[in-house]
Amino acid sequence: MRAYDVAYFMASVDDAETNRAFAEKNDADFPVLSDPDKTTAKAYGVLSMLGFASRVTFYIDGEGRIAYINREVSPVTAGADIAARLEALGVPRRP
Repeated sequence: MRAYDVAYFMASVDDAETNRAFAEKNDADFPVLSDPDKTTAKAYGVLSMLGFASRVTFYIDGEGRIAYINREVSPVTAGADIAARLEALGVPRRP
């Protein structure tokens, strides 16, 4: 059986201090990356005309290729949606 490692993080165009405060306030158990110059947001095509990053989930495989892009992220169902997509991509659940 093939082993899978799943890494997850959030990226934001806010500065590091703003993201640190957000992570602490929300008890985030994952890294929150900062892209204040918006270089990465532009490269991934998620920067809106107003300068904000859109909510998008990228699933990147072990080879570094984008396996799926969800451009319709719902904050209410995001956790369940991610679990379902990982299953659809063949990533086994951990016991």
